[in-house]
Amino acid sequence: MAEPPVLRTVFMGSPALAVPSLRALAEAPDFDLHGVVTVGDARRSRRGAEVPTPVGEAALELDIPLIRWERGQRREVEAQITAMRPDLIVVIAFARILRPSLLQVPRLGCVNLHASILPWGRGASPIQHALLEGLDETGWTVMLMDEGLDTGPLLVTRTLSIEEDWNAGDLGLAMSEMGPGVLISALRNWRDGVIEPRVQPEEGVTFTRKIPREAGVLDWSLPALDLHRLVRALNPEPGAWCRRRSARLGILRTRPAEGSGEAGTVLEAPKGALRIACGKGALDLLELKPEGKGRMPAADYLRGRPFSPGEGLDRG
Repeated sequence: MAEPPVLRTVFMGSPALAVPSLRALAEAPDFDLHGVVTVGDARRSRRGAEVPTPVGEAALELDIPLIRWERGQRREVEAQITAMRPDLIVVIAFARILRPSLLQVPRLGCVNLHASILPWGRGASPIQHALLEGLDETGWTVMLMDEGLDTGPLLVTRTLSIEEDWNAGDLGLAMSEMGPGVLISALRNWRDGVIEPRVQPEEGVTFTRKIPREAGVLDWSLPALDLHRLVRALNPEPGAWCRRRSARLGILRTRPAEGSGEAGTVLEAPKGALRIACGKGALDLLELKPEGKGRMPAADYLRGRPFSPGEGLDRG
């Protein structure tokens, strides 16, 4: 049997979610990574120096040529990629819209590994929104990219069950571990003509936007279940929080509970929990991060910072 053709490949991505798939492509003998494209350096080290994205760091470690796509450099970057003559461009959470001029360059197209079961969850933050909406499962979609926002034909979908106690960090880790197997299998089957693209269904389309930092301010007038989902979705970034006596208090882990009272006030709770009345029901705060301190169980927080009768928590 003839050896499968080696595909000249360019990888485009930015966050840690995409790194395991980049490493898998680098190790696969039938993919020849000619370059990695990431967004410009935006993170800063403790000394103030700019550092690459997680994908950029991995590319440098793997000694793969790295292109940083700074704003306003579309033409230059497209020219560099075109010069590589790729058979395939693989895209994961890249945060840039690809124009037709680039989509048409690789003979096998631009293939996107997207972190939802499309057409649900198009856009920037499908992992967080899966938790915000209380989904029991999510997964990966492999699709051919077109000019729209996550609207291209589907190649493969794979589902993943969401554990009840997972936050966005936990779900992102599970997704990143699952991603390489889904991606490599789909790319090989696409190359070998085993799968045919399918048009996305028109029903069930949803869009997810990037969650702003201010979304983490807890509004105690909302139902407890909504706040619980928000805490899960925003942990670890950008984080959920409120204020106590003007000091910021990070909320890391919660559970919905029974109870009623004025929204934001402390209710009687089992030992080790801080129970807060919400617009509907109550919320047990199980793990907290006081301003200027590390994360700690609510029981430890309460030992050093007991509440007075009738005291409550404020919005930010």
